[in-house]
Parts: sequence; C-alpha cells; structure tokens
Amino acid sequence: MTKKISTEDNFNFLLIALIFLLFSIALVEQFAGGAGQNLVIAATIVTLVIAVWSIRNQARWFRTGLGFLVFLIGVALFGVFFQWAGLDVVYLVLILGFFIMTTVLAARQVLLTGEITGNKIIGAICIFLLLGLIWATLYLLLLEIDPATFNNISDASWQDNFSKIVYFSFVTMTTLGYGEITPALPLARFLAYLEAIMGLFYIAIMVASLVGVRIASLPAGQPRDQ
Repeated sequence: MTKKISTEDNFNFLLIALIFLLFSIALVEQFAGGAGQNLVIAATIVTLVIAVWSIRNQARWFRTGLGFLVFLIGVALFGVFFQWAGLDVVYLVLILGFFIMTTVLAARQVLLTGEITGNKIIGAICIFLLLGLIWATLYLLLLEIDPATFNNISDASWQDNFSKIVYFSFVTMTTLGYGEITPALPLARFLAYLEAIMGLFYIAIMVASLVGVRIASLPAGQPRDQ
C-alpha cells in the first residue's frame, strides 16, 4: 500500500525537488552548455511536479499548484515550438509565483502549527532554498529587461544564465560575496543587499521561532533545558 503524503513528511519531497533542480541546472551548465536550454526547462517542470505532489493533501493549494503547472507547461511548449522571446518573461513570472506560493505554505506549516518535528526542520531548509530561488528568478527577470544588469553575466537566454544567477543568489544571501559576479545597475544592487539582509534575519528569526515553539510545547513544570 502506498504511503500517503501528509504534513508529517511532505517537506521530504519538496527538499528532494529543490535539490534536484539545483543539481540539474549545475549538471546542464557543466556538461551541456548552450545546448541544454530545454533540459533546464524540463528540470524546472519536474521540480514543480514534485512540489505540487507534496501538497496534494491541501486540496485548495493543490488545485492552485496544478493550475500553475498546467499553464507553465503550456507556455514552455509554446515557447519551444514558436521561439517567442516574450514567453520567457511569462515563464519566469509563473515560476516566481509558484516559488512564492510554496514559500508561504511552507512558512505557515513550519512556524504556525504544532510542535517541532524533523519534517519542520526540513521545511525550514526548504524555505531557505526557496528564498534563494525567488531572488534568483527576480534577477533573471531583470536580465530579461536589461542584459547589462550584472557584470560578468553574458547576454544569453535565462536558461543559460540560470545556474550562474542561482549561484550568485545564494552567495549573496549567505553573505559570502566572492565578487566574480556583481550587480551593475541600481535595482539589481537594491535586490542584492535586500537579499543579504533577508538571509541574515531569516536564520536569526527562524532559529528563534523554532526554539520558541519548542519551549512552548514543553509540558508545564518540565525543565527548559531538556
């Protein structure tokens, strides 16, 4: 009998989906280069399929996710066959919307329900990865508007730049700041320092929230250091 996905294990599947996406786009850039554009699109769709499946126990959001997914696949197929550049912006906006929706759902489950579990710890990791992907998508949208948004990022399709921008996003959010890719325009700089601030506060707020929930869940009279 197939085990039903529930709020006790749903973040396991979401984490697998996100790691699959990050690993896939790195592999494509490493070995496929410019020929891997359709592989990047396929990886994002597979990721969204797994992510939608992970929330199938929440009927309303599951239907919303399915709507995003169907529309996204339609846009992707239309873009592959007709090569209309304007569809790239539509595709990225849909991905952005899906990432934001998934982040909100994950945050509600992690921060606003019940005691701390292993699934919630994994959920906190998923939120961190989703935030990095949200910012990466915003950067890609800026590049679609103006290819000169970043230094050392070539004027290429979003699929070709996806891995580089995801790398820049997480380097920025963790404040590593290696410096080989830098924002060149004011709006990009604004998003970059906003992401760095958000990354620092996320860790502090998330740890404090999880500790607070853990303390609140302890039975009355139980020592707080247990």
